[in-house]
Amino acid sequence: MKLDTYVAARFVRSDGVELVADGSDWLLTVVNGADAPAYELFKEDNGAGDGATITGKRVKCRDLQLDATTLSVQNNPVLREAAVSFFNPVYTYKVFLTYMGRTRWIAAELSAFKAPSEKVNVPQTFSAYFLAQTPFWQSVDDFGQDIAAITPRWGFPYMDHPDLGVLVDVANFARKVTFDYDGNVTAFPTITITADAPVTNPKIINGSAFVRLIDELTAGDVVVITTAPQHIRITKNGQNVLNKVDRASNFAGLALQPGTNVYSFAADYGDNSMHVVIRYNKQYLGV
Repeated sequence: MKLDTYVAARFVRSDGVELVADGSDWLLTVVNGADAPAYELFKEDNGAGDGATITGKRVKCRDLQLDATTLSVQNNPVLREAAVSFFNPVYTYKVFLTYMGRTRWIAAELSAFKAPSEKVNVPQTFSAYFLAQTPFWQSVDDFGQDIAAITPRWGFPYMDHPDLGVLVDVANFARKVTFDYDGNVTAFPTITITADAPVTNPKIINGSAFVRLIDELTAGDVVVITTAPQHIRITKNGQNVLNKVDRASNFAGLALQPGTNVYSFAADYGDNSMHVVIRYNKQYLGV
């Protein structure tokens, strides 16, 4: 297998403006902090005996540095001005990094920017420094599935059994779906429930954990459950309904763990009228 040597960074600002260092105008020269986040261990010295006791651990926020240089001295004035005006702490950024055939992205704040004043007839450079509060890289594509999906089965050539009839599609009557999640760390999905007819107290289940909304849905109602720890939220047609959630609900329990995850849904009434779509970005320790 041929080694993929293409390396590039794409910076996307929160207002939609982009700057790319892919070897066309800017060439990426330094990447620091993309491989793995920093870890922090909390400990207490043992009161009796040797050593200490680990009391906690966490993944710290990520510091990221990306440097680039111009490839055309003639374009120095235009490219330098573009970079100086692009990197602005007023905005937030998404940093997309391509390395060894993989592209992943991370949301970050600009913490510093340097564009040294060199001789005007030598390649201009910049260094952009970022702080990512959530330290994990994410897949470019999001993934998902409708638990209640109907799988088309009509094929060619046409087959018609005299007793069994024609197999047109297969519905997921088990109301469950299995995700084989190959990310490195926990992923927190967004779950969308759409009602085709009245539904009473819809419930989403992952293993022994669940989130249950104590409410009546009518045809066309849309419930969105956000499970990310810092952004836990549940809305009905865009309105916050967190106060209607069953107190035994466990949002963290709906997270995808590396490996196999089985999700299902239920309701006190009308579960056959629910469409449940689970979407998530895979989470990685590094690129």
